[in-house]
Amino acid sequence: MGVSAILLVSGCDSRSGVDTASSPSTASTARPSAAASTAPTTGTPTSATTVATVPVGEVPTNPQAAEALRPWATDLVDGDIDLLTKKCWTISPQGVAEMYTDTDAILAAIAQPGVDGQFAVTWTGPQRTVSVKRSEIASGYACPSVRPTGSSADLDPREARHTVRRYLSRFIGKPVNPADVEGDYRLVCDGALQTWDPDGTGNATAPPLANNPGRLTGITAFQDSEITSEQLGNSYVRVSVPVTNAAGVTTTEIFTLDVGANGYCIGDVSP
Repeated sequence: MGVSAILLVSGCDSRSGVDTASSPSTASTARPSAAASTAPTTGTPTSATTVATVPVGEVPTNPQAAEALRPWATDLVDGDIDLLTKKCWTISPQGVAEMYTDTDAILAAIAQPGVDGQFAVTWTGPQRTVSVKRSEIASGYACPSVRPTGSSADLDPREARHTVRRYLSRFIGKPVNPADVEGDYRLVCDGALQTWDPDGTGNATAPPLANNPGRLTGITAFQDSEITSEQLGNSYVRVSVPVTNAAGVTTTEIFTLDVGANGYCIGDVSP
């Protein structure tokens, strides 16, 4: 299977752009966890009247979807990209800045009726398609993915890098947001699925990390500005990160990710 030779350096798509070893989480605006109430509990207050004025197409089979998207749509109309970046911590900051720029096209899309799919609810407009994963809907403040209508739904490798960033931030005790826990926002690929085959051998197995979740126990830091990614010739992405253990030893860990129900998921970690 061919491998792209291009490495993408993610210093510009990190939240702080500095070493996570010495910087605590910068996400000061929390969303509720996926198991919490469907109303945002922190951050800039938004009146019910304002929320109701943003037209969001209903989803007959999933009424919570439109309800969860309205608070986000209100913040989008307000135009505060810094607030959106803080609230939408499940998405890379660079992704927020790039996806949420064409407000008019996004509003035209979400005004259409939503369609409940296998993994996400989608609103499609003439210029933009807006998709919200189920974990986002469950949180009560749904941060969507936005792409040009008609384009591929494949995720950008920067989101794979951000998935690894979130995973490592949890391990060192500095999650990108206090609500970012595995039970509500799954980052490890489902071990029940026998579909793991990043090398294209035709012999799919369960993702190895699912059976060894403590693989990185004991790490104390990682180099955020040194995260790079390598797109394989399929849906898989490999992400490299220097990590440091309690003894002060730094090694480079290789994460292999695939696209799952909640976006990118981590299936394997190796030195």
